[in-house]
Amino acid sequence: MKSLQTGASAFSTFVQVLPRLPSLVRRMRPTWHLASLDAVNADFVRANDVRGLIWDVDGTLTGDRQTALLPVVERPLAALLAQPGLRHVVLSNAGEHRYRELGTMFPQVPILRAYTLGAEVLYRRLLGTADTWTEQDLAARLAQGARVIRKPSAVLVDYAVRELGVEKAHVAMIGDQYLTDVAGASLAGVRSVKLPTLAPESFRLSVRVSQRLERIVYAVVHGHSDAQTHRRTEPAETRGSR
Repeated sequence: MKSLQTGASAFSTFVQVLPRLPSLVRRMRPTWHLASLDAVNADFVRANDVRGLIWDVDGTLTGDRQTALLPVVERPLAALLAQPGLRHVVLSNAGEHRYRELGTMFPQVPILRAYTLGAEVLYRRLLGTADTWTEQDLAARLAQGARVIRKPSAVLVDYAVRELGVEKAHVAMIGDQYLTDVAGASLAGVRSVKLPTLAPESFRLSVRVSQRLERIVYAVVHGHSDAQTHRRTEPAETRGSR
């Protein structure tokens, strides 16, 4: 049970997604399919008036729970982080250990997390090693029944948008998963960039199976696969919906 509360188990995503699956499947189409992070460059940001980026990490910038960036993303990521006026946050479906680890990996980028406690939503922010919750805070809230909120979630994306301090029309979410990253962005009315999953062989079997199923569902419902790189310039179909 505790692993479901803290998000340490990948099964916790399944538990949260299953009741909403039909609605989420309709929201799996990204604003842009791009072949690699290299395509998210200064020209792309300027042409699409992007002023804030919400990042996924595992599969987008690293392999599964890996502590080093993959070489293919180092240069384009550094360029985006250095771009004046462009703000960044990280939303990751990670357990507690990985959440803290991300703070050390991206010390200048806020790592965001939220929990439900009854009808209340509790927000948590990590910047480097500076956490808005102490270990005692976390233990007390988990003991009260708090559960981590995992993507896809409009609550998480809305939190990220507030942290970025820019309007939703100028925000894009970058990730490798249709159901968590793309659908989550769509739920909150934010544009999305879908990238191919990096280092897929590094993922746990359960995650690889879910990724495969996700691609099949996407191809059946939306008519093309992840292998087909294309760009859509029209707004997301479900923008502004919850």
